[in-house]
Amino acid sequence: MAQLYESEVFIYNQVPVRIFNHYFDGTDIFTSLHWHRNVEFNLTTAGRIKYNVDGENKILSTGDFCIINSGVLHSNHWVEPGDHFEGICVQVSKSFIDRWIGENVYFEYPKKEEDAERIRRELIKFGEYKKQGKSDIEKMELVFDFLIMLKESCAITGKASEQCKDNGDINIKSIINYIDENYMEQLDLAGVSRAFNYTPAHLSRMFKEHVGKNFYQYLQNVRLMHCVDEMKEDENVRLIECALNHGFPNAKSFIQTFKKSFGCTPSDWMKQGKRAELLPE
Repeated sequence: MAQLYESEVFIYNQVPVRIFNHYFDGTDIFTSLHWHRNVEFNLTTAGRIKYNVDGENKILSTGDFCIINSGVLHSNHWVEPGDHFEGICVQVSKSFIDRWIGENVYFEYPKKEEDAERIRRELIKFGEYKKQGKSDIEKMELVFDFLIMLKESCAITGKASEQCKDNGDINIKSIINYIDENYMEQLDLAGVSRAFNYTPAHLSRMFKEHVGKNFYQYLQNVRLMHCVDEMKEDENVRLIECALNHGFPNAKSFIQTFKKSFGCTPSDWMKQGKRAELLPE
């Protein structure tokens, strides 16, 4: 899916911002659960997308944006398999923010709509940089204008920022990494709980709070998306082998999980894809 991204990376160590212009259709509107040190701002410019940010689901339609603070778990997903999405993602270096605004800073959505509209306009400017051919001086000017705007309208310190730091350091990230690396194996809640010295009940609560899904829902979703990637790459893939190779215990479990996400069986989905390729323009 990397080829679907149009990206611009500012010169490292000079302009501390990364910009991504996204153009996705259907089931390519998907990024698995992850976190990073950068502070991320996501604006939907067309269509819609569903974000999960620290366990909370948000559907962003045209003109909506969200802020993802440093260290916060997040993912995105299509709302319906036939959706279209266009958007701008701006990632600002955490160390740069620490230097110019302060280390103990947390960003929340602006309380005033006029402040939100100012941020919206600035994100659009970031997205237009590639075609405008701006100089580094002009880029840095926008970066500092953006930081001033954030400091005035949505930067807070104290209890909220400490809570964000605690959430960022929680052991759920290690568990997510463990699942992502071992999803092909026959994992279960009891075994993963033992591996991280938790009771199954406690681990289940952690998942619901910080991921927005229970343990088994997340595990099956990881397996499903790996299957889908293989199905997209190989139209002759044997579906039962694909399912078993990616951790599903049997064909029934794979088909049920697939139908819940896509509204059809894996076989029907593959046939629909092949028919779509044969349709005239």
